[in-house]
Amino acid sequence: MQNLHYLIESNFSYPDYGQLLQHRDRHNPNILHYSVQLNDLDSLAWEPINSGREKDTGRLAVWQIDWQRFQVDRTSHQDRHRVRQAMHISVGEFHDKWQYELYRFNCEYWARLVATGDCRCYQIAEVKKLERVPVLGVVMVGIAGVLTGAWEHNGYAQEIIDRAGIEMRA
Repeated sequence: MQNLHYLIESNFSYPDYGQLLQHRDRHNPNILHYSVQLNDLDSLAWEPINSGREKDTGRLAVWQIDWQRFQVDRTSHQDRHRVRQAMHISVGEFHDKWQYELYRFNCEYWARLVATGDCRCYQIAEVKKLERVPVLGVVMVGIAGVLTGAWEHNGYAQEIIDRAGIEMRA
């Protein structure tokens, strides 16, 4: 855990620090993965401890940036000081303590929360549109997604970061 804090802090002066990155899944190009850039080689991401699970204990992980596949998401970003603060808070609040959930708190939710301040997953919003078409929606979201009430915004995770940020500034 100390290593994550060190990486967050030691890369702060990097010019593109805190940019929201995305890349397509190698096995399913319709799925995007998200992370937050630390430097030219590394980004920080939220992932399940056991890859491939829809729900598992989550962790923050360093992803190697492959610029052939990764690209910057041009969404407006928070001030770099707030991005750094949100990453540090995430280590304390989420790393090995929170659930990675495909439909409630996946890599996009976390990366957008840190980079933009808005804990949102646009991929889930697109899937929810398909839910209106009964057969297609169930196929895309799966039974688990229908039962869990997949949503595109996670206000609870956003509140944790906001509250901890206020406490840090006080």
